[in-house]
Amino acid sequence: MTGRILIVDDEDMVRNYVRRALSSRGWEVTEASNGLAALDLVKAGTFDALICDLKMPDMRGEEVIKNVRASRPEMRVIVITGSVSNITTPIVPGVEVDGFLIKPFGIDEIRGMIEKVVGRR
Repeated sequence: MTGRILIVDDEDMVRNYVRRALSSRGWEVTEASNGLAALDLVKAGTFDALICDLKMPDMRGEEVIKNVRASRPEMRVIVITGSVSNITTPIVPGVEVDGFLIKPFGIDEIRGMIEKVVGRR
């Protein structure tokens, strides 16, 4: 196994896509369909990285990321966004993120981003 990744996105298709792309390379991928579930998983376990969508109905990704950074500052954070405008503005004001992907993204993009941000173990 290469490491543990948590993907949080309200779209089943996106979560499944990321899980397949990363698990085929040895990453252990855990999925959460909303921010509250993601925060519960972070409290209960250890992950190398969080891949988080910004636009979700119950809790915005920014809030999830702020909570994760406060409780697990060592965890790498990758933002998924559908908006190109987020590239030129702080993705989460006052909180550093390690990378971002713009939807739709390819398998090689997500694999490359994880390897760049988390590295190979």
